[in-house]
Amino acid sequence: MSLVKVQDIKYIFGLFNNNIEYILLRNIDNKIPNRLELMSDIDILVNKSDTNKLSKLLTESGYYENNSHCSSDIYLYGVDKYRQFIKNDVLLDIQFQLMARSLDAGQWIPLDQIIQESAWKNKRLEQRGNNFVYWTLGYDDEFICLVVRSIFDKKEFQNGYKKNINKLFLMIDKDEVIKKLNMVFFKFTPYLMDMIERQDYDKVIINYLQFKEY
Repeated sequence: MSLVKVQDIKYIFGLFNNNIEYILLRNIDNKIPNRLELMSDIDILVNKSDTNKLSKLLTESGYYENNSHCSSDIYLYGVDKYRQFIKNDVLLDIQFQLMARSLDAGQWIPLDQIIQESAWKNKRLEQRGNNFVYWTLGYDDEFICLVVRSIFDKKEFQNGYKKNINKLFLMIDKDEVIKKLNMVFFKFTPYLMDMIERQDYDKVIINYLQFKEY
């Protein structure tokens, strides 16, 4: 299995740490920075006010923008288009809002504004080893985003996601998480949290699609 060079990953995060307000959205199985497979994407939320700075910084660092990435996707309710930058097999998927695909035609829609604001307010600095640090989501928001992505984007709970969700379940403020999940799943939320607590992931999506008690 070929891996992205660790120094390439550390370089881009060093660049972002010093110049861009950002959040790494996921680090499934803690593959970043040492075990990321070639051509695996790195999903990063960037403050929209840094859009021009981001383009200039990455271009000057030898990245090129893949303008065909998700070019046919539909973005609703003011969501900004994904942007993908590539260099030396490092793929940066940049988004400017937290969003998910709809379950019908797969359009991109934003999460509630309260969740958007919480992401920036509660972001945390994560350290891996002695010389690699990055900004990531707070525990509550990371939990919510992993659950939302599993249901709407992946349409399954993959093993790496389940492992992270199970770990985070023990760390989150459940009352606060339930308030935010209510903005996405409404009256299905308590059933969702119960299934996650029981780690009964195989039933989540089918039960959600069949839920009628709204």
